[in-house]
Amino acid sequence: MNTLSNAGEDSIIQTLTARWPRCSGRMLHGVGDDCAVLSGGSTKSVLLFKTDAIAEGSHFLPTHPGLKIGWKAAARCVSDIAAMGGKPLSAVVTLATPQTTSVRRLDSIYRGLESCADAYSFTLSGGETIASQQLILSIAMLGEAPQNRVLLRSGGAPGDHLWVTGKLGGSLRGKHLTFRPRLDEALWLAHGQLATAMMDLSDGLASDLPRLAKASRCSFDLFLETIPITRGCSLEHALGDGEDFELLFACSPKASSRLAAAWPFRTELTRVGVLTSPKKAPTLLPTCGFDHFKKR
Repeated sequence: MNTLSNAGEDSIIQTLTARWPRCSGRMLHGVGDDCAVLSGGSTKSVLLFKTDAIAEGSHFLPTHPGLKIGWKAAARCVSDIAAMGGKPLSAVVTLATPQTTSVRRLDSIYRGLESCADAYSFTLSGGETIASQQLILSIAMLGEAPQNRVLLRSGGAPGDHLWVTGKLGGSLRGKHLTFRPRLDEALWLAHGQLATAMMDLSDGLASDLPRLAKASRCSFDLFLETIPITRGCSLEHALGDGEDFELLFACSPKASSRLAAAWPFRTELTRVGVLTSPKKAPTLLPTCGFDHFKKR
């Protein structure tokens, strides 16, 4: 029997959404990117629509502070909106919680949501609450981007250079609760039309790079010796821990020469590889990225 544990996340998503249209009516881009892209209220902009959920035991522990849990729940969506070259506008929150959860803890979690909303200038517009055996937060967020600057995973081409922001690895030490989405960096890349394809690193470089390459109909060479690794972490951690929420993007060789010189942020920027012909075998990676369903 084909189960979740042997099929894996990508395979099951492909199976479950195979009948869904990728483009229909106001939906310009559907399954396969960080956000769905919808036609907006004007011809100059599009709406970005994203949902994300975190569950106790998988994404946070009962001992973690509520403020950090709320921040993480909202910031994950902000990171996806940013990866498409957009700004977050508004979010609604679904809270599933055991009846024994204290009101004080829930208030702390919602203060974390509010902190993220203040930091990234979006509104919290409502939501839903239900009783559950497990504490789960699900965020649905709308964002907006200029129509001619939306960054998809599918825009890369053979020869494009691959870059990442920040350092990778270390989420298991608590970084996953305190990360800051690279919104300013992503908007700068989109405004300058420097990136050809982009996504955020949520499942680790070992999982997310193959997704970007596949969407762009490319293979890839990954320069393992150049990967920026968080101090105290190994290459395997940098490739596979997940929840880095850094940007991974492709950039033409010509634009790459301008990119490094013009980069205006303190955030570290590292070239880690190149997209190649789809006929070429990809770099053999020493580990796999995070998968919700496969045993590690």
